[in-house]
Amino acid sequence: VAAAAASSTTPSWTQQDVMDFASSQGLNLTFSTLGPGYRVVARALHDPELILGYCEGFVRPPPQRILHLDKMEVFRKKVQQASRESGGQFQVRSGSSFGMGLLLGLVCALHGQSQNCRDAEFLAIDDRPEQHRKLVQYYKRSGFDIIKYVGDDIGDIPDRLVWGGCGTLMRQ
Repeated sequence: VAAAAASSTTPSWTQQDVMDFASSQGLNLTFSTLGPGYRVVARALHDPELILGYCEGFVRPPPQRILHLDKMEVFRKKVQQASRESGGQFQVRSGSSFGMGLLLGLVCALHGQSQNCRDAEFLAIDDRPEQHRKLVQYYKRSGFDIIKYVGDDIGDIPDRLVWGGCGTLMRQ
């Protein structure tokens, strides 16, 4: 969230800017909220039924005001399908889930900024060791810090109830 915040001399992106850019790449991003919850869905512009990925979470209420990124999924095979079927309209790099994940994450970060969140938190889920390692590495490069590993210990039960699994808790 801090990375999405810009100084007064730096132009900043709006959610609409991100959605317009995504549209120029053949993506339709939709953003919705319900109470403190939010969701961003990516669809292929040439085929609105083709869902390519999504991100969802909620804003923790004051005094914390933390953007809780609960889940992000990019359906790599669907992204590759969109690339093949679009006739050149779909410009998101085929085979790269991080390009779309970056756009989904930016929309979420901008929402957090608009809600006066100072931090964003998420759990790099540890259901497959190689994927977990890649997630932690990617988000560390993106400016997130490791808070702790949420494991199977009895002391981790509260965090597991919040996050729904084991993994590396990260914050920016």
